[in-house]
Amino acid sequence: GTEKRGMDIPNLKPNFETNVEGIYIAGELGGMGLIRKAVEQGKQSLESIAKARGSGKQLDVLIVGAGPAGLSASLGAMEHKLKSVTVEQEESLGGTVYHYPRNKIVMTAPVTLPIVGRVKMGEISKESLLDFWQGVVDKTGLKIHFNERMEKIAAHDHGFTVTTSKATYETKNVLLAIGRRGTPRKLGVPGEEQPKVVYRLVDPEQYRNQSVLVVGGGDSALEAALAIAEEPGTSVTISYRSEAFGRVKQKNRERLQQAEANGRVQVMLKSGVKEISTQGVTLVLEEDAMELQNDAVIVCAGGILPTPFLKEIGILVETKHGTT
Repeated sequence: GTEKRGMDIPNLKPNFETNVEGIYIAGELGGMGLIRKAVEQGKQSLESIAKARGSGKQLDVLIVGAGPAGLSASLGAMEHKLKSVTVEQEESLGGTVYHYPRNKIVMTAPVTLPIVGRVKMGEISKESLLDFWQGVVDKTGLKIHFNERMEKIAAHDHGFTVTTSKATYETKNVLLAIGRRGTPRKLGVPGEEQPKVVYRLVDPEQYRNQSVLVVGGGDSALEAALAIAEEPGTSVTISYRSEAFGRVKQKNRERLQQAEANGRVQVMLKSGVKEISTQGVTLVLEEDAMELQNDAVIVCAGGILPTPFLKEIGILVETKHGTT
């Protein structure tokens, strides 16, 4: 989180259990978006859950999410021979990775997956990574309930009743391995409801010969701007409210500097969006307003943690503040 706008982070024990006994969090929801770390957290959380199994027909664990943390945890449940179910609201593996732009290169250090063992990846495209995960699922026979959204968790004396869009489960433990981007953070400015405003880049080619504004200062914003700038006929501006891109990969920083020097991307720091019109956008640069011709706006401002849901089931959430 920035100095002014904090980020909500659930309070977790070293074993990734929340203050609610039996509910665990791993991966992006807990503030860790790195693939390698998410995989490790999924694995470690299941090692703790394996020590607190259910009884009778009760599941040992219900895993919510099939991204890096959820996949690793699901394999861990198989390895420990736990009674488990994994539900995923999307139609495919990958979680946040599934929504990365086409051909996006992701960087991950070697990871150790339960059952599979140590895997060396390095730089790998989104598509190749998803193919690898699908191969793991096929090879191990892992069962995942796709298109099944978790809707409610109710605690009782012996565990939890979890209601999804398709079924009801009785389980001793719950592992929340969901992302933070289900509800995108919006700008809250006039005109934002227009179809030309989106909250993630899917295919850079769709923006050929268009004037595009990218809003945000993280890696996703820089990568979106750079990918679009490579398409013929594009005019790309990136707007960020702070005076510098403080928490981005050095490689992305260097690529953006090169693109700016070559005139492919216009960088506007200390700026914010005031209003979005049909054919333009109004930016406030420090205290001066300026108009830009615009065909599309991509807002890369992260996602909103499902704080009300977490608080409803008793999970303590703390707002963490960084520095600008």
